[in-house]
Amino acid sequence: MKKAIFIFVLLTVFSGCRDVIFDNPFDPNVSRVEVKIIKIIDTTLSGNGGLCFDGEKIWLAFENGIIYALDIDSGVILREINVGGTPTGITFFKGLLYISLGQEGTILLVDPLSGDILNEIPLGDRLPYLLTNDGVLLILYDAKSQSIYSFDEQTGNLGFMFKITGFQPSGLEIWNGNLVLVERKNLSIYVFSTAGDILKNYSSPTNYPGGITRDNQNNFYLFSTDGKIYKISLF
Repeated sequence: MKKAIFIFVLLTVFSGCRDVIFDNPFDPNVSRVEVKIIKIIDTTLSGNGGLCFDGEKIWLAFENGIIYALDIDSGVILREINVGGTPTGITFFKGLLYISLGQEGTILLVDPLSGDILNEIPLGDRLPYLLTNDGVLLILYDAKSQSIYSFDEQTGNLGFMFKITGFQPSGLEIWNGNLVLVERKNLSIYVFSTAGDILKNYSSPTNYPGGITRDNQNNFYLFSTDGKIYKISLF
């Protein structure tokens, strides 16, 4: 008897690399859990953007080269910083904003107080489209290899974590030592282990999911490219 399968995961090892292949030929709604929507926050912004929380406010990085600071409760724009390039991911790390320029293959370090660009880190042939951190290392999604890497800015070392294929990621965050990945193709939010195992799968509350971040109370904020921020609970 055929079974409806939400995710077909093929784990293959080639030269020590783990490739997680997402193929969903049956029913894309099987096994998904609905998220709890706490609040919907309207903003005046729309488009593709990465999201992060600095302990007080939300930062949105847009492909137009501008970084916006938003009030976490009202969505009102508090500040704008023009960094240029095509920002696609952002994370707050060691008191600074780390901004990935997906097309340029670099990461910018920006002082959130002065708005000054303090450093630019080239990543060679990697295209860092999404960015977060685990408190020690940066974690990025490389669009060229369709893989998740850890990155040590001090040594320049990129540590391969796992590869994902057939996926359209738009947001990346850390949660309890696992990775939360927003996926546009199937309108899903996946929770991965750092080894690439899928632990949970949630339905996106919006048809236009973008970047994701979380606050100190483990509430998540999902940016919708139509200009709304969904405050949600994943537990």
